[in-house]
Amino acid sequence: MGDRLVRLVRPAAVALAAAAALAVVATAGCGVRPTGVVSAGGPVEAAGNSGTITVYLARGKHLKAVARPELPGHPYLALSQLSVPVTAAEKLQGLHTEVRRPLVARLVRVASLPKDDAVLVVDLPDTAPRRPVHWSRTAVAQIACTAEAVPGISSVRLWSAPNADEDGWGRIRCGDYRDAR
Repeated sequence: MGDRLVRLVRPAAVALAAAAALAVVATAGCGVRPTGVVSAGGPVEAAGNSGTITVYLARGKHLKAVARPELPGHPYLALSQLSVPVTAAEKLQGLHTEVRRPLVARLVRVASLPKDDAVLVVDLPDTAPRRPVHWSRTAVAQIACTAEAVPGISSVRLWSAPNADEDGWGRIRCGDYRDAR
């Protein structure tokens, strides 16, 4: 019986010794470093160049092109910026916006137009009720000129624009508001 007991104890002792050795190895490289000052290199430097978008704001009944920082991946940001309050610097210049509703824009390619021509459809967000909007002349000029300032846009359609078609869409042109520029 004694010989049998030794055979049972030995594998258990070997397993216990192996587990202890593994524990020592696992905790030896746990990543804890001594405290103190650690050098992390020089100051952070930003090297990217941000582009700009053009937003037409109003001063009285006239428009002024204003450059604002772009947001990569948002080519129609300028249109949504029209309903955002002006910055403090813009306000000091007497600028304001007459676009009081949020805008969304999407690009539509029309088969009858040349490949490079695109129509920018300017609309209210899906969350807004679909009813006619009474845009001021200055607001329409702001939307038309800001939309045409987006690279690659050849035509602009606005929901509830003056002279809208039976579906409620009207074509607007910045050139129709030369007196405001």
